[in-house]
Amino acid sequence: MRRFVIEVLIDALLLIAIVALLHLPSVAQPFPFGDGSAPIMSARGSGAIALLWYATALVLVNRFARPVIVAFTGRLLLQSLGLFTVVINVIAFWLAGLVSPDILVIAQPAVLWILVAAVLFTVGSTAVDALLGLDRPGVDAAGRGQLLWRLLDALPTPRRNIFIENLRLQQVYDTIYANFVDVALAPTKVGAIRRWFARTVLREPAPDADATAPERFRITLQQLGPTYVKIGQMLASRADILPPEWIEELTKLQSEAAPFPWEDAREILVKELGRDPEEAFASFEHEPFAAASTAQVHRATLHDGTLVAVKVQRPKIIAKTKADLGVMQELAKVAEQRFALARKVGATGIVQEFAAGVLKELDYRNEAYHARRLADGMTRFPEIHLPIVYDDLSSARVLTMEFVNGIKISKTEELREAGFDTAALGTVFIRAIIKQVLVDGFFHGDPHPGNVLADPATKRLVFLDLGLVGQLTAEQRIDLLGLIYAVKEVDIQGIADGLLALGTPSPGFDEAGYRNDIDRLARQYLVYGKATSLGTALGSFLGAVFNNGLRLDSQLTLAMKAVIQAEETARTLSFDIDLGEAAVTEARAALLASVTPERVQKELQGAAIHMGKELARRVPSMEAAAFKWLDMFNQGKITVEVDTSDLGRSIGQVSDVGRQATVGLIVVGQLIGTAIVMAILLQPGLGQFQGFAYFAMAAFTLTLAISFVVLVRMLRGRVPGDGR
Repeated sequence: MRRFVIEVLIDALLLIAIVALLHLPSVAQPFPFGDGSAPIMSARGSGAIALLWYATALVLVNRFARPVIVAFTGRLLLQSLGLFTVVINVIAFWLAGLVSPDILVIAQPAVLWILVAAVLFTVGSTAVDALLGLDRPGVDAAGRGQLLWRLLDALPTPRRNIFIENLRLQQVYDTIYANFVDVALAPTKVGAIRRWFARTVLREPAPDADATAPERFRITLQQLGPTYVKIGQMLASRADILPPEWIEELTKLQSEAAPFPWEDAREILVKELGRDPEEAFASFEHEPFAAASTAQVHRATLHDGTLVAVKVQRPKIIAKTKADLGVMQELAKVAEQRFALARKVGATGIVQEFAAGVLKELDYRNEAYHARRLADGMTRFPEIHLPIVYDDLSSARVLTMEFVNGIKISKTEELREAGFDTAALGTVFIRAIIKQVLVDGFFHGDPHPGNVLADPATKRLVFLDLGLVGQLTAEQRIDLLGLIYAVKEVDIQGIADGLLALGTPSPGFDEAGYRNDIDRLARQYLVYGKATSLGTALGSFLGAVFNNGLRLDSQLTLAMKAVIQAEETARTLSFDIDLGEAAVTEARAALLASVTPERVQKELQGAAIHMGKELARRVPSMEAAAFKWLDMFNQGKITVEVDTSDLGRSIGQVSDVGRQATVGLIVVGQLIGTAIVMAILLQPGLGQFQGFAYFAMAAFTLTLAISFVVLVRMLRGRVPGDGR
């Protein structure tokens, strides 16, 4: 209310100044060559009091009608780089005149002089707002924002809505502009006036004059809302492209967020769970113990005494998030039209993938599924735990999970004091991430220290916040393992080939320049520089990929980020952790785990079932074919049509290909048989199968001898029984 009254008074003073200024010159009436004359603008009646009423109407129009104007014209703000604000102010000025008529006397043509007055008002209000700091966005500490967004969020809005995106575009523009002005004026006397006015008159917290550029950037992201905070969190993990002071500041976005009121949380709980929290839980703490950009977490107790953590989504963020993502997509399109760099990196595709990921994270049912699937993949590690999800107390916006009390994995000293072997902990952590990425192909997409806790009670690592996960195909996993091994072995050509296999060359891809850059970076970091980690080297190679027009799939980029991030965290626990060795060790363990009698039996059973299904599917067609042949036989004729055109020239090639394919199949069969038999012989825990193994070896030797004779004859063009 205080800000509203101050804005009315300032707008009234501006109007008085503008009317006084435009009252001085007189113009011909009728304009431009009439015999009479009149001031351009003057006030009727009580003058200053009337203008105060007009200013009130103008502020009300700006508060309520301006969003409607922006909803239809917001795209023009982007295309005109903000100049369209003048046109919006002209419309607002005209609407204020309709709300409070007969206050201003305007010479003809009225449209022209309203335009002049609106331009003067725009310039004057911009200057006064910049002087007094009234251009700062009015968002409360809990990030709840304007009432308009709370109303829009209650509506069933679609994924893209041009009107809502226009509103959000105006808000984003205003926020960025206000923070830019803050940064520019902070060291000046005007900055001191802005801070004094905020503290003394507005009674709002004033920005810190000594705030650094990273701090101001973080504050701007927080003011813009959850979507932009998510971008800041992603940037916080890019130590390969940002200086340490920026990483340190952006890391605060992972944990620093103002909580929202219990009344809002309770409203969401009742709506999502269909009952009061007092009924659903035995106890529920109203004060959250953690708050993030999109949610906050409360402690609660189930009726059986189990302690749980209840994650409640922030109120009224869906509409704004959807609008943010739409604005980003529009910005990406404009950027690709105007900038070669945006076309080079595929800005539109990147933003679309980011948008899809953010929307999935806002549906907590996806996170519940991720937790269950990741837990299944981590069963081989007794030191790794995923919190249990309680489905009957979870929904799209509420997630109830087992409560975990732990220490951040990055707090090495606290871990040692709690009795952890940090070296062993780091090894388990990096091997778990490697298994997720390279073996399972389903991995935690953001394993930063805030999302991984060490539980002192159970001595286990616990993965939290599973909203962002990644998936890789089998081919991608093999190529990525090959890349990590090439980096470990300092195989420069293998590194270049590995990245090339993982990426898709853009139309302007420069392979020669790319290979030169990889060679230079490999020698700089791996040969002569002795990089302290493989992650550092991988990060530098990604820069060469980007600079030369080689595009990586977003899931691959996410996987590399997860591996680099995990290695950085693991090395805080134990400096001598070797990412390459961990990758090879985990791949070897996965291979040995897959070649067991039980696994082979399961695969054979699966193959037999598949063949049975296929045979059953084909039986009807086989039956129809048999009856068709019988009908033809009963008619006394069988017709066979054979097209032998060009057969003579091709029969030799087909014969050669057939021989080669058969030879290949026999060789592959021998290799598979050897692998199975040797796997059985080499595993000490399978003593009961030794007799079978020796019998299989004898049969294998006999089969090998017969196969050798067959291969020799086939390669010479003869097969047994053909009479040649």
